[in-house]
Amino acid sequence: MLRAIVWDFDGVIVDSEPLHYRAFLAAAASFGYTFNWDEYLAKFIGFDDRDAFRVMLGGPPEPTPDEDTGRLAKLCADKAVAFEQVVNEGFQTIPGAVELIEQAVNDGMLQAVASGASRQDIVIILDRLELTDRFAAIVSADDVARSKPDPLTYTLAAGQIGVEPSACVAIEDTAAGIQSARDAGLHALALTTTDHPTRLHRAHRLVDTLEGVTTDQLRAWFSDP
Repeated sequence: MLRAIVWDFDGVIVDSEPLHYRAFLAAAASFGYTFNWDEYLAKFIGFDDRDAFRVMLGGPPEPTPDEDTGRLAKLCADKAVAFEQVVNEGFQTIPGAVELIEQAVNDGMLQAVASGASRQDIVIILDRLELTDRFAAIVSADDVARSKPDPLTYTLAAGQIGVEPSACVAIEDTAAGIQSARDAGLHALALTTTDHPTRLHRAHRLVDTLEGVTTDQLRAWFSDP
């Protein structure tokens, strides 16, 4: 029986990718790097801040022995400041997400966040929405050495709420996130808010919106017969 929902954050609970895009632009301006929205979607969706800046600086997304960790940390800090400023200008939730979160609480279904965003970025928005206490655990990029598509983010989230991965469904919007969830043993529900549907083919099920999705429907889709 399905017992838990493990939510990605950006593009699943909040329409925050445009906010991250603007914050990345502000931070990357310090070393003369710029990119448009389409390039952001093509190159950086699914990356955490560290991996994205590694690529912007001309390296691979994975850490290397000779990388300048101090510079990387400074860029991530600059981006966090820019992100909070952008959030203060306003943001939108993903249609149906808050309703499903609240229904899951009332239905006794456990919930966690498993995201490649920083904990600060996640908590800023959840606090604004008064949703922080709806989640039994939050696993962020700060908690793992390697973010998605590595499965550790989802493995930790399931472990922290004490539910077997096979009894959890991950709600995701990127190919990297779906790979992470599936490799950790979770069911995967893909939401077409960010990535092209053809890139989400590894999900067990794909939907265009969370509006009308209920906990009963999730159980019907992802519980064993």
